[in-house]
Amino acid sequence: MSQAEIERRILEVLTATLQQDDVPAGQRLDDAFQVIAAFRAARLKAPLSHLIGSTVQSGPFAGMTFLDRVSEGAYIPKLLGSYEAELHGLIEQICAAGYDTVVNVGCAEGYYAVGLARRLPGARIHAFDIDPRARQLCGELAAMNNVADRMTIGGELTGADFATLHDGRALVLCDIEGAETELLDPARYPALRTMDLLVEVHCIAGAWTSDVLYPWFEDSHSINECRPVPRHATQYPALETLDAVDQFFALLERTEPTRWAYFTATETAA
Repeated sequence: MSQAEIERRILEVLTATLQQDDVPAGQRLDDAFQVIAAFRAARLKAPLSHLIGSTVQSGPFAGMTFLDRVSEGAYIPKLLGSYEAELHGLIEQICAAGYDTVVNVGCAEGYYAVGLARRLPGARIHAFDIDPRARQLCGELAAMNNVADRMTIGGELTGADFATLHDGRALVLCDIEGAETELLDPARYPALRTMDLLVEVHCIAGAWTSDVLYPWFEDSHSINECRPVPRHATQYPALETLDAVDQFFALLERTEPTRWAYFTATETAA
């Protein structure tokens, strides 16, 4: 598809978004902003990739060879290493902890699964995603970084699977768009009580899934919540040549608020 065709398609989507009379005006404007943001980021991808190459530039996964596309999330922040900067301190803590097993639910193209495989050379990584394209890309990324021999990649994970995957000190890294309250129930799946968890919690219909999860785990885990932190373009040399607007769009990951929580088990598995 040519640049002109892409721009024409973007205008069609933008027009259709703004003309949804059954959607509140504020929501239409928010949706339109997401369309524009995606277009601006896509336009920046080629020049920044040419400048940076295919290696993650900074952050906990600096040095990881990366793909030329993603199945989920923002591409440029992952390549820059600014992606989910609020987690960087926790990722370093996780790498220092020396987990034996990592179970990544909602692995997308493998940014975290492969990144942690590189940082935890003694760990077994189990990556799950219901999207076949995501699994394919995750496999490619694992091969590119020479960690495929320590990874298994699967489709849907059930709660009962936690018991079979609990080998040594185990971490569950979960990002499943609000379904975490269905999967991470320690009353139904008691193996979770001795596993650590790093979970993206979501706001669904005005209520945070953490309101459900925290009471479930407060007796078995200590809970550390992470909220978004600002990104500063000056921290990323590749952005120096961009104007302020393009710097903003290069670092933009999402338009909706998100939170993460790190659950550390107070007891270990028998």
